[in-house]
Amino acid sequence: MNHPVLLKGNSIGLTMVLDPEMKFEKLKAAICEKFIQAKDFFNGQTQIALKIEGRKLTSQQLEEVLGIIAEKTTLTIAYVIEDDKIMETSFKEALKKLEEKEQKRSQSLIDERRKGDGQFYRGTLRSGQSLESDGSVVVVGDVNPGASVSAKGNVVVLGCAKGYLSAGSGGDDHAFVAALDMQPMQIRIGKHIARSADGEPEKKKKFFGRSKNSDNQPMEAQIAFVEEGNIYIEPISKALLNEIIV
Repeated sequence: MNHPVLLKGNSIGLTMVLDPEMKFEKLKAAICEKFIQAKDFFNGQTQIALKIEGRKLTSQQLEEVLGIIAEKTTLTIAYVIEDDKIMETSFKEALKKLEEKEQKRSQSLIDERRKGDGQFYRGTLRSGQSLESDGSVVVVGDVNPGASVSAKGNVVVLGCAKGYLSAGSGGDDHAFVAALDMQPMQIRIGKHIARSADGEPEKKKKFFGRSKNSDNQPMEAQIAFVEEGNIYIEPISKALLNEIIV
């Protein structure tokens, strides 16, 4: 052959005609040079089938040729055709496994998000009643003394929280408890527990100690969180949320 490597386009991709007599090491160099010369021609193509003519390659030789093509071009050789026999390449098999893995990962993320979304509960929880969630939970109502709410995620009470509240029940110290009116009997976050106590609050006081200035002044929406091994409570602010929710 005047040219040890010829490349021709076909309806399914590319035909590569190889010199049947040239030593394989020299042939590899010729293949490399040919694809370097033709790299601009392949820039717009992705997955194609490669038909090999003129020479029978061993499995090892075929892998080396495909490695050259992958290194020198943007082509993805999905199939190789030899003697009219279609063979999936190892790259195709790896791509398939990668796609399956990505699908499983995506589904796992969806399932985790669904789990993390938790649940809404509308109504008042009275003494003796309890609510549990594998994710986060939002109570649209009050949690009366003697009632309890427990979640593996966060606990949010859109009402008065006077009962027992547990967030991060699976051991997550980064969970938090928030309420429009925070007066719980006990709060647990991860492995940390705090009970209500009397006294004036500091700027960032250990749980509890928050008080009203007067009966006519509404309580502030507050959030309880763990910092340096202690449970703290503060009024909810954008800056504090940015600090806690990372």
